[in-house]
Amino acid sequence: MSSLKPTLTLPPGTKPLDNQVAGHQTADGKIGCLVHEDGTVLKPVQVPPKGQTEVEFYQEVFGEQASTDKVLLQLRELVPKFHGIVHAPKEPDVRFMKLENLLQDMRQPCVLDIKMGRKTYDPFASKEKIAMETAKFPPAKNLGYQISGMLTYSPKTGKFQKFDKYFCKKLNEETIVFEGFGKFFAIDGVLQKEVIKAVIERLERILEWFHKQRTFNFFASSLLVVFDGDMSPSPSSHPNSSLSSSGLDAGNITHNCCNGETDSIIENDFSDLVSSDSVDEKTTNPSDSPHPKVQVRMIDFAHVYHMTEEDENYIFGLKHLIDDFRRLLKS
Repeated sequence: MSSLKPTLTLPPGTKPLDNQVAGHQTADGKIGCLVHEDGTVLKPVQVPPKGQTEVEFYQEVFGEQASTDKVLLQLRELVPKFHGIVHAPKEPDVRFMKLENLLQDMRQPCVLDIKMGRKTYDPFASKEKIAMETAKFPPAKNLGYQISGMLTYSPKTGKFQKFDKYFCKKLNEETIVFEGFGKFFAIDGVLQKEVIKAVIERLERILEWFHKQRTFNFFASSLLVVFDGDMSPSPSSHPNSSLSSSGLDAGNITHNCCNGETDSIIENDFSDLVSSDSVDEKTTNPSDSPHPKVQVRMIDFAHVYHMTEEDENYIFGLKHLIDDFRRLLKS
């Protein structure tokens, strides 16, 4: 039997997103999130119904009809900006969501993926699915969240360290704050308290939105927390670290970056709507901090449902997460 791995062709002008810490990643012939030469991220659309649910969520939030909906307009600032659906001409059945790259302005991005909720299964899950999800991380019942993965950076060594789901599953209610978040927010042993303060401020904005909205309930959705691990001053023209290799093995995949092929086809381009929102982002964001390179966004929307009641499952986890970050801040 041949040991060769299947070879896939990436869309023109793309390469694997090296800084991804959770979810489906580019390896062993499978395509995960990609970074495009224009600075955006391409996230593969999953098989139905999950993939279509996430696409329709983004289209609703960034669609023209949302311009008169205060809840959706506020939500646009809490999720990655959406630029439409793309696919490579040679593989039209493979679709990607074209999204804002939260790492674009960071030289050495530290990345934290937190799955939210006591329940990570949706209201229609089978008994088997409920049992399987509950067994993955039992402490989530009391915490209301779980860490899916982390990437940290050490300026002393110049190296990244990745903490995968197997490390994260070993954490519990007693250790997750200091051995989990404590590792993430520490740069060479020094806790970055200004970063934690900025993250808390952004989480409080998200919590405020959840208390107001009665449109969505989110299941198995995550929060992405990113800050720049390189604290040294530098010219603004520093190259984008998310485009450079971190030494992670991307598997047996053909890269067609900047190869002169036809551009990817863009369907439902939302760029004009996104651009008009972006103009006011700095003036409407009250959470500017002494450490400007901090990003917090809600991500992963394959299990989002229209519901008219408060999303108690997500709110429970978000409140606990904010409290735990405050505990870490006081340490």
